[in-house]
Amino acid sequence: MWHQQPFEKSVVESRISGVLYPTMLESPELWWSFIRKIYSIVAIQLLLTIIVGAVIVSYHPIVTFMTITTGGLVCYIVLIIAPFITLCPLYYYHQHHPINYLHLAIFTLTLAFAIG
Repeated sequence: MWHQQPFEKSVVESRISGVLYPTMLESPELWWSFIRKIYSIVAIQLLLTIIVGAVIVSYHPIVTFMTITTGGLVCYIVLIIAPFITLCPLYYYHQHHPINYLHLAIFTLTLAFAIG
């Protein structure tokens, strides 16, 4: 009891035993490819949101239209509601591989326009 290391830590990334965690059933390569896929999707979503937001804010006719006219107010309300509408097909097609990426892209665009 007195001869143990008080703060002995193990590094998960070192994979000394060949697995990432003790109860892991899938291969580590499959796990890391899944992590890379998730991070790439999130990075593309953030990049697309930044690009759309920057274009909308820097292009003055869009800013003028959205802030002054009644059509801009209606467009703004539609842009706020559109991401919630796109969530329905995204939920329905979440297991269909090529279609779910298309719906995710449409959702990202509608959310980017709502943020912009």
